[in-house]
Amino acid sequence: MTNIPLDIEKTKEYREAERTKKLLQLLLHYYQTEEQFDEMDLGEFTFRDLLLFMSEYGFPKRQFVENKDQILNQLNQEISEIDKRLKLARLQEIEQKNLNSIIIIPSWSKVIGKKTLGFYLNRPVTEIRRDTIVMLNHEIQVVQDKLGEQIALITGPGILFTEFSLDPGKFITNVREINMLVFPIDIFNKMMNAPPIFEGNIHGSTINEMITLIPFSIIEEAYSIQALLRGIISRNIFHPNKAAIDSFNSLVKQPDSFHISHGFSILSAHPDYFNRLLITGNNPNAKTKGDSSYSLSSAGIASIIAGDKLLSELIPSQKDQENILIRIRDIKKEYLSTGEKLIYDWMP
Repeated sequence: MTNIPLDIEKTKEYREAERTKKLLQLLLHYYQTEEQFDEMDLGEFTFRDLLLFMSEYGFPKRQFVENKDQILNQLNQEISEIDKRLKLARLQEIEQKNLNSIIIIPSWSKVIGKKTLGFYLNRPVTEIRRDTIVMLNHEIQVVQDKLGEQIALITGPGILFTEFSLDPGKFITNVREINMLVFPIDIFNKMMNAPPIFEGNIHGSTINEMITLIPFSIIEEAYSIQALLRGIISRNIFHPNKAAIDSFNSLVKQPDSFHISHGFSILSAHPDYFNRLLITGNNPNAKTKGDSSYSLSSAGIASIIAGDKLLSELIPSQKDQENILIRIRDIKKEYLSTGEKLIYDWMP
């Protein structure tokens, strides 16, 4: 598996630490075996490189070793310390870049427990085959509505991808830009605690029948864990949702997508705005190609209406609203420079 390239990996200090680690690993092999230098696979290094390294760090030739276990322990410890430093440096950069997690919800209607066919081009939708959400998660927070009920908010650049039919046997797709999901706490808990499709916990991932949440920092786990998770996600998440992921990546590459002036596109399961797309600002969801108007529904949702009232109820501070939109914009930029490469590396 190829890790995403990070800026820290290009620095002289990082490259020197990696070089030292590789030389230490060669010495570990040298002391653990009976191989001579000319029998070892030195990779990018020469005999001279290894001999100079041994001399500089005070490692004796094998025939002069009095306590081999002590040397092996020292080598393993130094390799482990370098691994920790490099991993910390990479994780710090990922955290600074606002990349948190990618969320895939295979079926919005399954999560909310209701399938709404809706209308498209002023025609009734007869069947919905997919209603998938793909979102880059910045944060999940719990707030209170006007009645004091707990509401879970998930924010980040994302899409609602629908595949549906107006005529029997003919399916078309539609992509809606979204940047917030709103759930009553009971629906949110049901989603997060749905039956798992994998028994075990890998780096805080959530992989169940209703939602997959994958931290970007998982690239820093051991390869054995990466490989295991890769197989699970490829079979159960990426392969069946590849069309939605491709559509998300196409949208996020568009220069005008997730612009701050667009405001919010809120896919809501709030009881007062159940299964509605709520929009604010100069929002492209108000009228998109092929759809009829601001007030009519789209495939899979009951209606598209103004969202200012609910937004002000859940996030009263205008400054907080603006900060969320700024972070969403920044997440998009960082995803394009680093995260997208990781996602496609995991694609089946």
